[in-house]
Order: sequence, then C-alpha cells, then structure tokens
Amino acid sequence: LGKNMPPMKKDVDEQLVKDLKNKNPNAFDRFVELYQKKIYALGFNMTHNQMDAQDIAQDVLLTIFRKVHTFQGKSAFSSWVYRITLNAVYMKLRSKKKEQAVSLEDAFPSFNGSGYHQEKIRDWSENAESLLFKNETKNLIQKAVNQLPQKEKVVFILRDVEGLSTDGVSEILELSVPAVKSRLHRARRFLRKKLSLYFEEYQKRGVSK
Repeated sequence: LGKNMPPMKKDVDEQLVKDLKNKNPNAFDRFVELYQKKIYALGFNMTHNQMDAQDIAQDVLLTIFRKVHTFQGKSAFSSWVYRITLNAVYMKLRSKKKEQAVSLEDAFPSFNGSGYHQEKIRDWSENAESLLFKNETKNLIQKAVNQLPQKEKVVFILRDVEGLSTDGVSEILELSVPAVKSRLHRARRFLRKKLSLYFEEYQKRGVSK
C-alpha cells in the first residue's frame, strides 16, 4: 500500500484503474474480487455490525464505479479506496448516531485471524495467545478500544487490525508519518494500561490453580 506497495500490486492497480476508466466490461468484477473483502473488513472493524458493513461495502463499490474517473493517481489507488471507505463509515456512524443516539465510539477491531493483533497482545501478557479467542478477553478488548478517541482508533484499526504499513496509513489519512506513529503509540499505551491489570489477574489465577 502507498509508498511501500510492491511493484506487482502497483502494476495490477494501475491496469485496473485504466480498465475501469475505459469501462472495460470485466474491470468492475476484477475490482470487486480484489477489494470487496478489504472494504467489508474495514467497515466491520469500524462499526462491528455486519449489516452496516454490508451497506458500507455497497456504497463504496457504487462510489468507485461512479467516480473512478476522478482518481488522478496522486496517491495509491488502494489508499483512495480506503479513504472512500472511511468516508462511508463516518457517514454511517453519523446516521446511526442521529437515528439511534449511537456514539461514534461504538467501534472496535474484530479478530480476523490475521495474527497481527496477537502480536500486540503478547506484549501485554505471555498468556495472551491462549486468551485470544476467549469471550471475556474479547469483551475486555472491545471495551478498551471503545474508549479510544476516534483519531487514535482509526489509526489503530488500520495499522494493527488491518495490518497496513505506517506509510500506507499516512497516505490514507493524509497525515505525516510522525503523526501516525504518535497516534498509534498513544492508542497502544492506552490499551496496554487498560489490559495489563486484567492479564496480571489472569496470571495470578493460573499460578494459584
């Protein structure tokens, strides 16, 4: 993604953009094949609601189809797609807040098996790997991430849940790399503090058994 995008991926995206702009009949199907799961995953990780994620994915696919001619190549195509997805996410969250008084903070990362967040949890506890898929741990992490400010939360989700590079997140959010690192550091520090007491208690329980 972005500055660190592999040449092959960049070539595939460049050809895809050309085909989409030229209305190649197979281009949109290729786009869906390459990006639909990524769009849905980001939508779900930000809203934690399957229906909302499906709505977001449909909105993004339609937006790309209608507006691909406006893509000027100033950033990676994938970064442009992620920005459009985040815009759709924010619109959905605002809509839900108006209709149901739902806070913008009701978003947390799902456990998609990528292993990336497993790495982060190991920093907090040696026993975290065995805890990862236990409901009480997931609920605790959900509550902790729910309390992150929105700016830190979106960086955390893009970087640690979706596994994007720091440069990629910088390009998507149009932030400097130091700003991304700073927000990510604050998010991780906050989550470590929230989770450390729990893991200490778990370890004590394990030792006392």
